[in-house]
Amino acid sequence: MEQWLLGSGQDDYSKAYTIYFPKLVRFSETYLLSEEDAENLVQDIFLYLWEHKEQIPLLGNLNAYLFTMVKNRCIDFLRKQTRAGNTKLPLSELEEKELQFKLYSLQKFDENHFSVADIDTLITQAIDSLPERCREIFILSRMEGLRHKEIAERLNISINTIESQIAIALKKLKVALKDYAPLFVFII
Repeated sequence: MEQWLLGSGQDDYSKAYTIYFPKLVRFSETYLLSEEDAENLVQDIFLYLWEHKEQIPLLGNLNAYLFTMVKNRCIDFLRKQTRAGNTKLPLSELEEKELQFKLYSLQKFDENHFSVADIDTLITQAIDSLPERCREIFILSRMEGLRHKEIAERLNISINTIESQIAIALKKLKVALKDYAPLFVFII
């Protein structure tokens, strides 16, 4: 398991930002009502991490740490949204119920139900089940944070091939991790 020391300098922080920012935004978008709110929420988390980098210990599972921060901030945000008159636009009855359901499901999910080893094992097994070339491309993209162009150059294949292989990987991983939906956000 990779260790993260965000307080050691900008390299680990920049790498974490590049890898996790889009994942965390997509996760928070599933609970919040606007893409802008999701991006702002995640940006605030990374700003907090940067401002408090000396106080943050060595992180063995940055996934769990960041996910927990996003989860808690989403809960706070949704609680504020459910208070009367606190939304940007009036909500229909259906939207209000959906907001309540999102808040409930977020509160009920216990990321501590799984140990770090359990999470790593589930994700590793799902990734290992991918076809070899698909797995290689997925790891370069999602785990190492390479851009499609960089992967294409490294593997001497087209960007279209990379995009289709990543789409296949995501589809297979979504099926493999269907019972653990919040874990899926760690790898997308």
